[in-house]
Amino acid sequence: MAKQEKANRKLRNCLLLAATMVSTACASVNITSRPSGADVILAIPGQENGKIIGKTPLNSSVGDVAKQTNTATLVVTLKKSGYQSQSYVLPNLGSGKLEIAATLQPIGAEDSKEINLAVRYVLEAERQIIEKDFKGALRSIEKSKASNPNIAAAYMFEGIIYNLQNDKGKAIEAFTRALAIDPTDAELRALLAEVRGSAPAARGGKK
Repeated sequence: MAKQEKANRKLRNCLLLAATMVSTACASVNITSRPSGADVILAIPGQENGKIIGKTPLNSSVGDVAKQTNTATLVVTLKKSGYQSQSYVLPNLGSGKLEIAATLQPIGAEDSKEINLAVRYVLEAERQIIEKDFKGALRSIEKSKASNPNIAAAYMFEGIIYNLQNDKGKAIEAFTRALAIDPTDAELRALLAEVRGSAPAARGGKK
């Protein structure tokens, strides 16, 4: 994992998995993992490592989690030594129960091979963007995502390309996915805010 971080500071080996919401009388979140005992880390703006709020299994109200950070988007990461991290965005349910059941995957040689290949395609895409070969860059990004779909930098560069092509909707979608993978990246947050602010709907809504 140290090699991955040296190759690109924006790369984070984590998976975004689907969560199942079941309506109940109160807004709460129940987080479990296999194996259990994974740290549940809440992303805090300006803090690279976030804040550990407990270990799996963890049951808490969404409101109690929200009180521990000053951002509207709640992102938690499950982290256990020897396993790939997994990140989740906690929606503002109002009322309801969010069940997160994660199966943590061991880190192995094959994972490193896929990550290195994905990084190589991302770096190729960066070069193509500089050369204004946007079609080639998008092809390289697709290859990167096919090798490993959890490289934040791939979605960041995808968003940059769509923004340069004035496709704000696709740019926002790409930046949002990148930020979900790497919620601590301040640059990504700034890019997303900038594109949202310049989107036609946003400009039309200003008085």
